[in-house]
Amino acid sequence: MTARPATAHPAGGEPSSILVRTPNWLGDLLMSTAFLHALMARFPNASVDLIVRQGFEVLPLPHRGRILPYHKPTQPPGKFGRDLRGQGYSHFFVLPPSLSSAWMAFRSGVPRRIGYAGGGRGWLLNQAPPYRHAHRSVHLVREYLSLLDIWGDNGDTEYFPLLEPEQEWCDAHLPQAVAELQDYVVLAPGAEFGPAKQWPLDHYRELAASLENQGRRVVVTGLAKDREAGDRILSGSPRGLNLCGDTDLPGLVAMLARAALLVSNDSGAMHIAAALRRPQIALFGSSNPAWTAPLNTRAEVLYRGLSCSPCYKQVCPLGHTNCLWEIAPSEVLSHAERLLASTGGA
Repeated sequence: MTARPATAHPAGGEPSSILVRTPNWLGDLLMSTAFLHALMARFPNASVDLIVRQGFEVLPLPHRGRILPYHKPTQPPGKFGRDLRGQGYSHFFVLPPSLSSAWMAFRSGVPRRIGYAGGGRGWLLNQAPPYRHAHRSVHLVREYLSLLDIWGDNGDTEYFPLLEPEQEWCDAHLPQAVAELQDYVVLAPGAEFGPAKQWPLDHYRELAASLENQGRRVVVTGLAKDREAGDRILSGSPRGLNLCGDTDLPGLVAMLARAALLVSNDSGAMHIAAALRRPQIALFGSSNPAWTAPLNTRAEVLYRGLSCSPCYKQVCPLGHTNCLWEIAPSEVLSHAERLLASTGGA
């Protein structure tokens, strides 16, 4: 990535010390890494500190300074912002669309506060462009990157989500259960937003059994509440590993960094694999790949695009989730076989 010099602009010229309020959802945070890389390339002499949702500070995020964890239930956004006063920041980028994040920026007293208008928050920011496109009609990564357009375009440089954990970091965080495995396939059946984004568990079970019959080791990952789902998925796969609830966030990153393939819903795990540039199959139902597809040349996205899709609902309003049921396990297996063959399984 070649850095481009910044030019003077009403947004304050070239920043000297930057603070970025990153998104709250894990997937959105991973997509925002494209913006962070572009920001650091655009302003190579500026420090770049991040405010992240508490728990995400353990990730190897691109930055050039400090990572400040923020826990909204115990740290009101106004107070958190006020505590940032006097720390010498010249620019505050606000990536979440919430009023509270803009309020945090306003209370910080940072001279230049940059984020999208909307939701009644424009007065809290002094560089607040409107969205150029209809909501969810362009990729979220493009929305983030467009906040830098006030300094001119990026030329021929393209930025994509990217995590670059060091080998030593991965070694330190890799779950012991997979440390000796080779070419394992990870299934991530969870969807924190709601079941309308979740490929049916019986489909996952059929896929897991087919992969095991081909000699693949299958690992299911998720939260502790997904443990029962993991058992169900592996009910026909005696060699499979159910790590739901047994892997923390750094462990998930390290595990995906070494996986031969990830099969997942539109979820945080999907965006981790994309940022790591690992082979993956992404299954979309109620959400729109035009907005949040993994920007990864090693990704294959399966989406039916039914007349009722995307609905963006947590629970299917029609009660059938056909957008996901109609993606057959045999189809996913075919894509998996092709990806595994093209990468040599690693």
